[in-house]
Amino acid sequence: MASDSFEDSWGATMAEVCTALADKELSRVIDLLESRGPDLLAQLPEDWAWQVLWARARTRAEMKDPVGQCADLHQLVGLTRKWESPCLLGRLLVELSRAERELGNITGAHTAAQEALSLLDGFSSGTSTLELTARLALMAAETEAGLLLQAAARIPDVLRMAENAPPKLAAQAYWTCSTVRIRQGHFQEGKVLIGRALSAMDSRDDLLGWARLRIAAVSLHLRCPEPFSPEIRTWLEEAADAFRYVGEPTHHAELRAVAARVHLVEGRLAEAETEAAAAEEAGLLAFHDRLRTRLLRAEALMGLGRDQEGIRLAQSVAQEAEGAGYLDLAAEAWKTVAMPRVPPTS
Repeated sequence: MASDSFEDSWGATMAEVCTALADKELSRVIDLLESRGPDLLAQLPEDWAWQVLWARARTRAEMKDPVGQCADLHQLVGLTRKWESPCLLGRLLVELSRAERELGNITGAHTAAQEALSLLDGFSSGTSTLELTARLALMAAETEAGLLLQAAARIPDVLRMAENAPPKLAAQAYWTCSTVRIRQGHFQEGKVLIGRALSAMDSRDDLLGWARLRIAAVSLHLRCPEPFSPEIRTWLEEAADAFRYVGEPTHHAELRAVAARVHLVEGRLAEAETEAAAAEEAGLLAFHDRLRTRLLRAEALMGLGRDQEGIRLAQSVAQEAEGAGYLDLAAEAWKTVAMPRVPPTS
């Protein structure tokens, strides 16, 4: 009877959890699970424990808690390994790769994405969308780790798969390929690819994704040596307008970080430093974006003649990036530290 009572009460709790999650009552999801005690998972059969972890991981992702999400995903992966479900395991590994990358654990991100792709590659025709997401996760990890040749080798397959992918995923594929090409110095090809990404997305289908894609386009164009394009301002304004309706604090921080880079390119150093500082201090940027924004701030400070402040910031970026395996970013930061000082213009 005690077991039946627990099952009945637990069934009611999970029903409430699912309803709260669907309604995005995120704090309530956590409260409901915590109300069952700290040893909840140990009390549950594995299939129920899996459901708890899945609900909590989804909730923590929505709450922008990558540390908690990552911990739950690791446990989910561990449980799922016991079952014969390669597609489910592959999906979780892709999510784990994204969470690890957001935290700056590029080795963990690469390992998870690599395993996901090995599980899904050529598995069956019904998993092509999931296989593409795994390829993109691996390319993203490889790119941030500086493994550009490996990432570039995947571009032909990714572009082929993108032709039949849903618009949002196709846009992500073109965006990812553009990032690789621009990092390689193939600027014109990179611009064409990000243009294809922009064309693939309709604001009526996904306004937030449409706006974030414009932020990406600005960031990628600013990496190119060609003259400043008028489109950059247009994309920035379009993203800002969209974020007024659908943006969360994270998106506004991303917008400020990219706006800071625009200011830097335009020579508006004080504004660049202010925007970059605000973006970083929000504490919402992903690891790589946070370090890159801090490096931008260092460059602005040096341009303003505040060399010692700038050098300290650039050194902190170099050391943190080096420790996390972001070797390209670390090299860029050390180069900034060693850059000859030019007196600021009055």
